[in-house]
Amino acid sequence: MSLEQIKVIKDMEESADKIRKESVEESKRLLQKANQRANEIIQAAKIKGELSYKEVISEAETEAQLAYDKIISEAEDQCKTILSTATEKLDDAISVIVGRVVKTSGNS
Repeated sequence: MSLEQIKVIKDMEESADKIRKESVEESKRLLQKANQRANEIIQAAKIKGELSYKEVISEAETEAQLAYDKIISEAEDQCKTILSTATEKLDDAISVIVGRVVKTSGNS
């Protein structure tokens, strides 16, 4: 083998080593970039998830408040009905008691 051929082979080996090193560096850069992008996607998903969670909770609280208000309103209506009925019966009870007292007093 001639010196010229040896030099060509050596140059090719050096070139191959250089290409290999550049490839390794490029792979590291691409991997770092992919990891960074993955982290950005994860963060965006977390933020979106938190916003969705807050929205669902807010809607649930609104629905619960409406249900609560309806139940309270119905209970107030029932209380008014009971109070009205009790007031009517109280008048009747007073009449009965007064009638008995007067009847008892009149018989003495």
